[in-house]
Amino acid sequence: MSLSQPLVEASWPEPLQALHARVASTAPQEAVASSAEWREDFARWVRGASLEERNRAQAAAWERLSPGERTPAELLFLLSTLNELLWPYEEPRPGLLKQLLARQHAAVTALRDAGDTESAERIQRESTVTVSTVLTRYLKRHPEALSTLVRDVPCTYDGRALRFQDTVEVDLKYVMGAGAKSVDLLEQLRALLPDTRDGGRDKLTDFIRTRAARIPWREASEVLGERLFSLATSEDGRGGMRGFLACYPNGRKEPDWCSRAGLLLARTVEVGGPPAVVENLCDLLTLFDAPPVDGLRGALGALVQSDFETAADLGHARFVLDHCQGTMRKAEPALALTLLWLEERLFRASIRRGVPEAFERRARARAKLESLPGFTHLVWLAEECAEMWPRFRTPARPGLDGLVAWRKEVTWRMGRKPVLRKAAIEFLLWCAPEEASSEAELATLALVRTATDRRQVRRLLEHPSPRARFRARSLQAFLQAGAGQGKHAPDFEPSEPTTLTASLRHLHATRAVPVGGRTWLRDRDLEDLLVGAVGRVEADVAQRHPQRFREETSELVAGLLEGLRSELERVQADLGSLVASPLSLSMAVRRQPAPPPDGGAEVAFVVSVEREGFVRTRRVVRVPVAKLEQRGEGQWLPGFRLGRERLDALLARTEAAFCLFLVPAFVRPECWVVPARLARALMETQGALSGVPRDAAQGASRSLAQWLVYDVLGLWVGDERPDVVEAARQGDGAAEFVVDLTVR
Repeated sequence: MSLSQPLVEASWPEPLQALHARVASTAPQEAVASSAEWREDFARWVRGASLEERNRAQAAAWERLSPGERTPAELLFLLSTLNELLWPYEEPRPGLLKQLLARQHAAVTALRDAGDTESAERIQRESTVTVSTVLTRYLKRHPEALSTLVRDVPCTYDGRALRFQDTVEVDLKYVMGAGAKSVDLLEQLRALLPDTRDGGRDKLTDFIRTRAARIPWREASEVLGERLFSLATSEDGRGGMRGFLACYPNGRKEPDWCSRAGLLLARTVEVGGPPAVVENLCDLLTLFDAPPVDGLRGALGALVQSDFETAADLGHARFVLDHCQGTMRKAEPALALTLLWLEERLFRASIRRGVPEAFERRARARAKLESLPGFTHLVWLAEECAEMWPRFRTPARPGLDGLVAWRKEVTWRMGRKPVLRKAAIEFLLWCAPEEASSEAELATLALVRTATDRRQVRRLLEHPSPRARFRARSLQAFLQAGAGQGKHAPDFEPSEPTTLTASLRHLHATRAVPVGGRTWLRDRDLEDLLVGAVGRVEADVAQRHPQRFREETSELVAGLLEGLRSELERVQADLGSLVASPLSLSMAVRRQPAPPPDGGAEVAFVVSVEREGFVRTRRVVRVPVAKLEQRGEGQWLPGFRLGRERLDALLARTEAAFCLFLVPAFVRPECWVVPARLARALMETQGALSGVPRDAAQGASRSLAQWLVYDVLGLWVGDERPDVVEAARQGDGAAEFVVDLTVR
């Protein structure tokens, strides 16, 4: 049944047509006396009416309740039969309560004008109870339609019932659902707060807060989050956000909401969105006030990864920085250091654009923070990082000796006092770009001297920034063996490292092998050139994965390999200038005429090396490839589709087998490489038959660039048996893609 106004007025069911005709012909002065007879006839019809007849009667009643001329007798008939006619079989009609009250007022006024005051008072009381029952019944079935039903009717709340025009009552405890079902009604009640009279507004707010506290937060947080951020992203929703969090105080402690607000702010600043939305999100971030949630860090985080040089307008960045400086607690040196660094970046971008007040703004920002302990050192580190970190993206990348000297200077300046070490540790792990990640982590390790510093790294595992959490997790794996020691505990290296990162750092500290695993390559600049070339292709593949993941895995692999071949060919001219002896690196890709019978994409890297006459080798590495897919829009699957039987068959042929996982740029723009035996063990641990868990693969993976340069070209891995090499090239067990890497 449609709720819209029909072109032809709905007719009563046939058994009611005679009754309605008799009602319509009754004189106004005889309406009250005849109403008892009408009700008896109507009750007899109700007992034998079918569902179809009830629906027709309801449609007819809707039409006669709508605006238009009605006789007093017809109004009395409608008011007396509402309980049976208006059942919530269909969606409720907008403005139901206002229309019912208008018809009630018309009927009572007609009786009073006729001089029948006693009947008018009785009809007033009886119809008010009937309207309350009908409204309650509809709200029980459709709690989300409260605003639609009671539109434009003033209300109040007495602690038990919601009252409209001080007469119609709705018992909220009766219509309130259980669990997440009550969220809709609570939101409807919150929408009524601005129009609720002062005497009942506070009581209604307390009722909403009390009922919201009973809802299991995990069930309600997703729905409520959508409501909150719809307010935050509307230009006129600033006042509603505070009222929302006043009704749902658990939201102030919700880390996901804080992270989402920070991401939305970053995106709005990046695209130059409406200034009102920037103000809304900044104001919202100040309302998150309980650890580990930190709205101020969320607001600053919106600018940490921003590129001021390419921004169309710096006005949003200026507003966010002013907002953060106005709400920052002066006892937060890490936030002060981050703020100084962002102000320095903004200053340099403003100077390049010729902004006249750039110097005055930087001076004002520093003047507000100069009372902090170690202010001079904080300014030095902010200026150094603003100068050095952008160079990692250019050919003027700092050299190895310069980086060592920089780390020593950072250690000497920032390691003097605990407050400076605390500020520098968080700042380096949070704000360093991906290109300078290694240098930032090494500088942080040099600053971690005491048990308090170790606790600071551990606290960063709950930082609002995913980048800071990821780096802190890497350092925590290295430092965990020294946890619980004294305040001035000496540096300690684990005798049996438990993770890949810890193992490499252990080998480096004991001088067994440098970090990076250099072998015959011998030259750091050469390594950086090759890692950078592969990394650029890898980053492009990861960033385009959300748009291309629906393509066949073989096509994705073909694009990746072609990108690697083109990039290595492009940097070939630079190889001769980096090493004393001539060096030639070539890459050729051959694709089998048809994919393997099982349909899985696989790459075989065949490395042939002849280096200065003392290294002659040919070895192969087999690499099955799997891609990460989406379940829905933006919802990535929790694992990669990869069968155990496939890995078992591969490991039966050779131990030189790795898995390549194509993923979007979750933390860093890279593809993940995991040893096939380790992937098989992860599947065994999780009890999976056809998939590798995503989180486990991420924790155990290396980037494609590091693996291809240090492990494959570095000759750490590979099977030298001639039969294995030939099996990878041809035959039933051959790989779909064969990549020949030749080094001379």
